[in-house]
Amino acid sequence: SGIVAGRVMVFEKSLTAMVKGIRAHRGKESDYINTCLAEIQKEITSKNMPTKSMAILKLAYLNMLGYDMSWAFAVVEVMSTSRFATKRPGYLASSIAFTEQTDVGLLTINLFKKDFGSKSEYESGMAINCLSNICSPEISRDIITDLLSLLSSSRAYLRKKTVLCLYRIFVKDPPALRTCFPKLKDRLRDEDQGVLTATVEHLPGAGTEERSELLVARPTATSHLGEHHQQLALSIKLLKVFQLLSPLEPRLPPKLVEPLTNILNTTKAQSVEFEAIRCVVRSMPEGTAIVALAIEKLQAFLNSSDRNLRYLGLDLFREVIEKFKDKVPVAELHEKVLTCIEEPDVTARRIALQLLDRIVHPSNFQEAVQRLLDFSRKAVPNDEFVGTILRMGARDQYALVEDFAWYLLILGEISRNMESSYSTTVAEQFVDICVRVPAVRPYAVTLALGLLESPADAEGTLVVATPMVGACAWVLGEYSADMEKPAEAGFIGGAKVLLTNRSLQALDAAIQAQCIWAATKLYLASPHHAPAAVSELHELLNSSLPAFVRSTHVDVSERASMVLHMASFYKAEAERLKDAAALVAEPLLPVKPEAQAQVPLPDLDEPFFTFEEAQPAFLPVRADPSDPYALASTYKDDLGIMASTQEPKTSTPAPSMFYLGQAKEQATETKAEPAAPEVKDPLALMRERLEAQQKASVKYQVMRDDSGGASQLTGSVGQVPSSSSTCALPIPPEKELTELQGRLWTVAHRGQHVAVYVCIRSPNLRKRSMRMELRCERTTDAAVSEVGLRFPPGVVAQEADAGLLRLVQGPLQQRSAKVKASVETTPFTCPGVFGLRCELEYLVSEGEQSRKELVPIELQLPATTFLVPEPMSEDQLSDYISEHSADLLGHQTAQAVSFERAVDLPSLVGRCAGLCHFHGIQQQVAETQDVKFLLVAAGLPPAHALEGQREPPANAKVICRCAGLIRGTGMDLRVTVKAYDKEIA
Repeated sequence: SGIVAGRVMVFEKSLTAMVKGIRAHRGKESDYINTCLAEIQKEITSKNMPTKSMAILKLAYLNMLGYDMSWAFAVVEVMSTSRFATKRPGYLASSIAFTEQTDVGLLTINLFKKDFGSKSEYESGMAINCLSNICSPEISRDIITDLLSLLSSSRAYLRKKTVLCLYRIFVKDPPALRTCFPKLKDRLRDEDQGVLTATVEHLPGAGTEERSELLVARPTATSHLGEHHQQLALSIKLLKVFQLLSPLEPRLPPKLVEPLTNILNTTKAQSVEFEAIRCVVRSMPEGTAIVALAIEKLQAFLNSSDRNLRYLGLDLFREVIEKFKDKVPVAELHEKVLTCIEEPDVTARRIALQLLDRIVHPSNFQEAVQRLLDFSRKAVPNDEFVGTILRMGARDQYALVEDFAWYLLILGEISRNMESSYSTTVAEQFVDICVRVPAVRPYAVTLALGLLESPADAEGTLVVATPMVGACAWVLGEYSADMEKPAEAGFIGGAKVLLTNRSLQALDAAIQAQCIWAATKLYLASPHHAPAAVSELHELLNSSLPAFVRSTHVDVSERASMVLHMASFYKAEAERLKDAAALVAEPLLPVKPEAQAQVPLPDLDEPFFTFEEAQPAFLPVRADPSDPYALASTYKDDLGIMASTQEPKTSTPAPSMFYLGQAKEQATETKAEPAAPEVKDPLALMRERLEAQQKASVKYQVMRDDSGGASQLTGSVGQVPSSSSTCALPIPPEKELTELQGRLWTVAHRGQHVAVYVCIRSPNLRKRSMRMELRCERTTDAAVSEVGLRFPPGVVAQEADAGLLRLVQGPLQQRSAKVKASVETTPFTCPGVFGLRCELEYLVSEGEQSRKELVPIELQLPATTFLVPEPMSEDQLSDYISEHSADLLGHQTAQAVSFERAVDLPSLVGRCAGLCHFHGIQQQVAETQDVKFLLVAAGLPPAHALEGQREPPANAKVICRCAGLIRGTGMDLRVTVKAYDKEIA
């Protein structure tokens, strides 16, 4: 306490004194604060308002330190005083301490109404500020009318405070928005810049609650964008408002083109420029001229030296790619994104990787992967780079991969990262590619063997991730037929690394079981592909599997025991093993993940076998009938391990430091042996082999379709895997087929004035559309202009306006440019030649007179335009022909063509099958050079048929049989077509 101006102060200490006291009592702050709280409780009961006000101010400070002040009802009393300096601590304390659950908050409503009408704008502003902090739905409903009246106040200070307060109220009480929005919208015409900015600041938040309400504010906001574009904060908020309004009002984007163009060309503020670019990207439809300007300006952000601007540019380019991919200069963006991948900022790097995933193309995929691998070697951790490589590679069933041998080598390099979280994904892709791409299997088998034979580390463990070990083992066993010739060394080497490597026994049980079964497949396939290795493989199984039989893992022990039984039964007899190879002869095909769910569940309550009493001959023979546990056979006989425990045929023991008697012989042998050659990295060897193969330009055919249902699980998908009698027809890749289709132009119409040419592309099944390219040519000396093609009713072309596709804008020169049209295929349900009846219209000018010509024309769509390949195996096709020869294959036609000299018939027929949308199977005729092919296709999915089209029967297919017969130096090719209709055939 103290004396000021001759009188005693009525409070113990001021806020400043209390804060200094807390700082002075270091280590004993709690005791001092408790003393202060006791003093405050006494001061609050005082009838002197300045004393009570100071007590509330100190209590508000302590509340910010975590002390409770909910007991202080005096806060409301202080708020009700008439002096500004006295009531200000009360409003401050209520703003800090009151919440929606505070009961005494309802007592402040009348205080707010009273202070709203105060002559001092600062008292009213203080009340508005407090209301925004403590407002609840109950307070809002009682006070919203009084608050709205302040929007019409003559004082700009209060109008601005009220607008900002309303936003907080709408958050707590959303229904209030509909009541207040009309008056709030009027503030967009406010002359005060502060009020205008506050209103625009408020609109995006209000629009999140009810965007349709913002439409009424569109005209005013549009005018402000043109008038106040130099005011940065206001311009940014207006641009955000238009991003909300554009999806609701289709007429708005055209009206924004001029002000947005003005901002992009004149503003020097990068914040406003960026917001304008984002507004263009989110608001403007495709084809607007300003889009190109916005993309050009956005590229400057990627070239900026400011890391934050580069991040903003990358982030916005993700939206640009999704909406305007055709407008983006992908080549320049690709190089810039690869540079941004090395950003030290993790968030920018992550966005750059996501952007790279979207813009990568088959032509630059290898470069992108190589750059990512280089970055991954420097970065720790590097999983984000590896994950991007795997996502890009697997997209659309490996659509970006052109050289699958190279991609397998990349997977092998990634698999050496033992700590990667993507090791399982790498192994899955390695197996998946081998299943889908038959042509890459020889390279994959050699690579798998090299990875497993690669030198171990100092501790003797493999330097390949565990899941990749299982994948390599599976590939070695499944595709042993593709082993390099002579295959004996590969078979024996593969079996050794799968069975004798001690580090394998420390791996997971599933990996060990895969290795055992892969070695078994090598043993079973050896009579066909490596007959000289049968005996050694048999001995290797008998000597190595007992260690796996003793495994603590039940699966491993059981698998090893079963293989030992097989080895003891078939022994090293090649003829018997050929019969056993049928166990694994069925090729494995890619299957959809959800295919298992389509297999019907069996009735488990019904027995699936007939129970029979055991015959006496099969009952166990007991050595001692009185002892039920003394069986005639021993445990070793039962497991078939006796052979493995016998002495090996070769009497020479393995060199060892413990055989001292043979030290001299071993020393002599050691001296005679040459120095061990340097072991070269298998990946380096495979890379050299790949470079040699690339000169031969190998083309890969990929099975991109999966088996979908239970009925397809054993059938062929895409192509039938190679075997001795049947193999997939080599269909060219999509890129080559697209180039071939681009050359197939036909004359659709040749008239007195105009000729029209058309090229039909393959239909897109996913989008249900067909691309058609047209161009026209002037055939007269008269001037021809405004050439258009009108499609018939029911046929929709995306580029057509009201059914009219404009081929030439303005006068037609000698020949027009190519015009593309995407036509929906839903009206076309029937294969066969179909004439699309269109109307050609154009203007002809002779002298000063011009007239409009309307000429009916017919676009002849080729017979195979609306076919889709139907993947089937030869057995499925044979069953289909036998079942439906009468109803669905009752009509056939045949044609023949002769070649003067022998041609590469599989390649020729494969091209035709690809162009005509057939799935092909090649058959080799035994003991001759003749070749036969089976081609099968089906119609498009059913939809509403166009006039002149009739829907085909269910399960209808078109089947072609092609037979190539050698005739001396020439060749004859006979083609037979079977279908459900004579015209279609």
